[in-house]
Amino acid sequence: MAQPLALLADIGGTNSRFALAKNGALLPDTIWHTPNNAYPSFEAALARYLTQRETPDTACIAAAGPVQDNTIQLTNHPWLIDTTRLPFAKAHLLNDLQAMGYALATFSAPTGPRLVLNIGTGLNAAVLRKAHGLWSAPAAELGYAHLPLLGTTENRILSQCARRHGAPVMEAVLSGASLPHLHHALTGQNITAADITSNWHEETLKLYLKVLGCYIGDLVLGALPYGGIWLAGSLGRAIFRHLDHGAFRTSFETRGAYTPLMQSFAFHILEDEAAALTGAALYLSQGQTAPA
Repeated sequence: MAQPLALLADIGGTNSRFALAKNGALLPDTIWHTPNNAYPSFEAALARYLTQRETPDTACIAAAGPVQDNTIQLTNHPWLIDTTRLPFAKAHLLNDLQAMGYALATFSAPTGPRLVLNIGTGLNAAVLRKAHGLWSAPAAELGYAHLPLLGTTENRILSQCARRHGAPVMEAVLSGASLPHLHHALTGQNITAADITSNWHEETLKLYLKVLGCYIGDLVLGALPYGGIWLAGSLGRAIFRHLDHGAFRTSFETRGAYTPLMQSFAFHILEDEAAALTGAALYLSQGQTAPA
């Protein structure tokens, strides 16, 4: 049976994308991208997208924050998304990493769970599994996993980043918003994340990769993603080419009896900026009625 049009949204901490889907498939020519700061609220951005479009009955909105009942408060932006304020008969809310997780179902990969990390303005991860013929990507806020204990000098630097962020969590060091603080603590320089990643300072790169290796290694042991690991987001894509660096490999792989296992996982880069929209469309096509 043909499905009616549905609205899709991918709401990040800095930018948002809106689109339409039909019969469970994203319609690429309907994608509209906007910086969040161009609109005072999610409802205002949505209204702009729906101008001269018929409002669908159903929507799937993936946003960078925890889903609580009918709302998502963005973690790194003031927007609040409340389904009771939206013009849809049914609106599904997902964390944006859940939607990215569902997008992994469209890739050809070995059997087993799949892990995606988005390193952009913020930081989060999701695991995709298949059971009884359906894909599931449970919600999580894994960017707030605790920072590791390293050497004395390294711990001092990480503590400075944690104080700037307000909590000793991975997002305080690994996110795009926090990378300039890490670099400043190491070098005294005040430059943007884009400038840092275009010409990495070796000490910044080494400490960043050491923390990243600890983080991804812990996620891998918790999920055993035999189907692969994908890095997404502007900073995720920028760091991908450095994953063979010794600082990353050592902290990721050195796990005692499990070291050989850690060497067996495959890493991939997720280039598709519309991946969360694709995942949201798949979520709807499975007939989901609530976030997994």
